[in-house]
Amino acid sequence: MTLARVNRLYRDFRDRQPKRVRAVRVSTPKAVMVMGYLDFLGYSTTQHEGAMSYKHTFKSGSKPLLCSDGKRLYVLEGRYHVTERGIVDLDLLGRERE
Repeated sequence: MTLARVNRLYRDFRDRQPKRVRAVRVSTPKAVMVMGYLDFLGYSTTQHEGAMSYKHTFKSGSKPLLCSDGKRLYVLEGRYHVTERGIVDLDLLGRERE
């Protein structure tokens, strides 16, 4: 994903320009341990009117794997994407699920 695309996703999700943009080096481990399926993901962010807390519960068939290399957590696979609305589950054909 390009920095420009990440910037646009941030702007659409948070309804404002980022205060700063920086590149973060991401290394991919050669192997990870699968801890299990991720049933839900909770996070806090500032969006629209202010600080908000969100809990996304993944639908059956969309759940990603929660993995670790012993130092970091990784959310891998699953059927979802991130939009201005947040995390959105997808069906087998890639259509958004409600």
